[in-house]
Amino acid sequence: MPRTSKTGPRRRTRGEGTVYEKTRTWKTLDGKTRSKKLWVAAVSEGFITEDGRSRRQRRYFYGKTAGEARAARDRYLAEAGKPAPKPELDPTTVAEFAQHFLEHARANTRAMTSRSYEQVLRLHVLPEIGAFPLRELSSDQVRAMYQRLKPKVSASMRARIHIVLRAALNYAVETGGLAASPLASIRKDVPRYKRQPVEALTETQAKTLLRAASGDRLESLIVLALTSGLRQGELFALRWRDVDLARGSLFVARSAQEINGEVTFVEPKTDSSRRRIMLSKAAIAALKSRRSLAGTEGHKSELVFPSERGHALRKSNFIRRVWEPLRKKAKVTATFHALRHTAASLLLTEGVHPKIVQEMLGHSSIRLTLDTYSHLIPTMQAGAAAAFDRVLGRSSRKASGT
Repeated sequence: MPRTSKTGPRRRTRGEGTVYEKTRTWKTLDGKTRSKKLWVAAVSEGFITEDGRSRRQRRYFYGKTAGEARAARDRYLAEAGKPAPKPELDPTTVAEFAQHFLEHARANTRAMTSRSYEQVLRLHVLPEIGAFPLRELSSDQVRAMYQRLKPKVSASMRARIHIVLRAALNYAVETGGLAASPLASIRKDVPRYKRQPVEALTETQAKTLLRAASGDRLESLIVLALTSGLRQGELFALRWRDVDLARGSLFVARSAQEINGEVTFVEPKTDSSRRRIMLSKAAIAALKSRRSLAGTEGHKSELVFPSERGHALRKSNFIRRVWEPLRKKAKVTATFHALRHTAASLLLTEGVHPKIVQEMLGHSSIRLTLDTYSHLIPTMQAGAAAAFDRVLGRSSRKASGT
């Protein structure tokens, strides 16, 4: 269990042994440095004397997690007929452990993800169970917390709270803070949330929106969003070097994220999000128009869609100054993110294979694509039924000689 300045060093009873994390580093034949983290459990086997000097002899056991290392140690002690180590006396509370989890999240997840974890823990979890000792946290306490939160937050937020708490408790198990997660025994009682069907524009609404955007400085952004399905952050981070108008394609290499008013560019969080997209004729024409306009704006930004001063677009400013006026002019109620769903919906209803749509959107799996747009399946099935009629109709005519 990590130490904290609040709790001080852990108290370990006699005979417990030592469990700690270490990093093994080595060089490969090609000269590259590699490293691997592993957990070590050590037990003392008395002292040996060499050259008149006495030193402690230890035996070490290794594992990917603290639990694996402990299990290997305990098997050895059992086979040797030695007593099992006594349990740790660890007063760390859930709130104190949450800080270690957040440090881990900041080092291993995207900034927006770790910030979301921090908000959920601070606002919802820690006020309810933060004072409990981590090792004494029970499934009944967690179940009671979910019940208390039910009238306070939405179903989607309760599901989000469960996801964050599960990640934190799994990390506690991984690092040896818990032998098992309290959530394992209440799987039937955990908050669940069924996603609502995605919001997308109709074909008529999409055309109306394009007419409303005609002549706007960022008209090409709207066109590209509707015809490519790019995420807002991917559009804001797009550079001219990522666009190949001669070949009619662009490459999604990064995304923009805004935290505390500061815009940064990050690599896509999954390999599937790094992708090449073929552009429609309408998108190519819009980007050519945008490039011509950029040459007259008095700045030399590498971004395809910068602010009027050449800086990265801020989400709040874009929504207030660009999207809201266009949305009202077109008389649509959708969010900007609905343009991504619109692109996918139009492709699927036109018979484009879901695998192509998945790759275009940058989804991690085709299952995600099908789950997200499952409401379109009846329409797609109608097209399949019509295809059967066409095929069988031809076969029937051939058989009759007509």
